[in-house]
Amino acid sequence: MDIRVMTFNIQHCASHQTSLAGLPENIDPSIMTDVISEVNPDICGLNEVRGLGKTPKYTAQAEKMAALLGYHGVFGRSIYVGGTEPYGNGMVARYPIEEMKVHHIPDPITDHPIRHLESRSILRCEFDIGGGFAVYQSHFGLSPEEQEHAVALAHQLLSAEKLPAVLMGDFNMQPDNPLMAPLLRDFASANDRLAGQFTFPSHKPSIMIDYIFANDKVAFRDCGIRQGVASDHLPVWADISF
Repeated sequence: MDIRVMTFNIQHCASHQTSLAGLPENIDPSIMTDVISEVNPDICGLNEVRGLGKTPKYTAQAEKMAALLGYHGVFGRSIYVGGTEPYGNGMVARYPIEEMKVHHIPDPITDHPIRHLESRSILRCEFDIGGGFAVYQSHFGLSPEEQEHAVALAHQLLSAEKLPAVLMGDFNMQPDNPLMAPLLRDFASANDRLAGQFTFPSHKPSIMIDYIFANDKVAFRDCGIRQGVASDHLPVWADISF
């Protein structure tokens, strides 16, 4: 089966153009769905997603974006911001999402004074297509210990996955970071074809921190990075076969 997947850090649907202009924050899911519609993926994983809480400007963003696209959508909570505001990863897809599970990444033993600790997770969604397909979406932490824990769990999950599967997201590490080595060594990556291209910040990309990996049941056919400012990240897409 041939499909297109995409990973997109949506910065809680805040317009990066508005931010760059120094204007009040503009939260608008349609800014992000316009980008998704342009790339036209069958499945799109999302980072920095807000769920429905007590703050009026935030809707259930994954579900709202799915409705705008005519897709199915789910939200996987990592934390509550301020104790009441759900925040985490999401998925929107043309296909029904048959199963979803949130795998919580172990927190570091100690916090890092120069890095704010934020509990993270990996969202797994399963689809009844092509005999079965799984997508893992995650947003790794900023400190080395957080990143080490995230890589270990992601590697474990993708290695053990029985279905064809991809692992996607904002990993907050560049390819030359030694902590990325297990993923780059053991799994194929869309990023192998994107050498010299970058995803952050969207208005002047200078680093690659957004990835799509696949297990040995999936083959990459094509891939790319959608240019243009919407979020502060550029989305990565890949055409795959399984």
